[in-house]
Order: sequence, then structure tokens, then C-alpha cells
Amino acid sequence: MRHYETMVVLPPNLGEADLEAVVSQVEKDLLERFGGQNLAINRWGKRTLAYPIRKFTEGYYVLFEYDSDREDCVAGVEQRLRLNESVMRYLTVRRDEELQSEAKMKARTAKRRRHAEEEDVDLGDTFSEEDQDVE
Repeated sequence: MRHYETMVVLPPNLGEADLEAVVSQVEKDLLERFGGQNLAINRWGKRTLAYPIRKFTEGYYVLFEYDSDREDCVAGVEQRLRLNESVMRYLTVRRDEELQSEAKMKARTAKRRRHAEEEDVDLGDTFSEEDQDVE
């Protein structure tokens, strides 16, 4: 099972009903048409864009997090987003590799800490609590 995140940027002048229609359409496509599972929708709201898109300096951000086994899931969702005129930008990222590498790094750090505690070696943290009070 692969974990994906799709960020969608919508125009700020969309009405609340139109906004909900786009979000529900993407949700329906993900769950029913392309076999997505464990869907989580995070509405970030209006944010300032880094550069103007279609003469807009703000956009409404929506993040879709989902799992899928199907190979055509991402391609199908992106094709539907490309055809939707309300969508200004979208980006899909595969997160399962990142989550695995984060877990490996945490395990490696924990192993180093255990090894250092066994040998009573200072890990050499950059800042200690005493150093933070110095101005």
C-alpha cells in the first residue's frame, strides 16, 4: 500500500458551494473511481501564493492524504484535476518512502543514544539547556 499526498490550489473567488463541490468531486474520484483508501482531507484555507497564478495572489489550499494499491490512481486523479477549470495548481507526492526513511533515522538515532548511554559518552548536543539562557 502506497501513501500519497495531493495538494490542490483553488481560486480565492470560488464560492463556498463551488469549493465544496470541487472537494467532494475529488473525494468521490479518489474513493470510488480510483480505489483510494484512508482518505483524509485538510482544508488549509486561503494562503498567499509565492507568485501570481491567473492574476491571483491568493489561493485556497486543500490537502488530500490517501493510500492506494492501484498504479493508475495518481495518474487518474491528476487527469481529472487537469480537466477541472477551477483547479489552479496541483501536486502529488508519494510519502511512503519518506515515512520509511524517517522511521529508519529515528531507529538509528535511538540505537546511537542507547550505545552512548551504555558507554557514558556525551552525544555533543549543539545547545544544552544552560546555553540557551546566555544572551
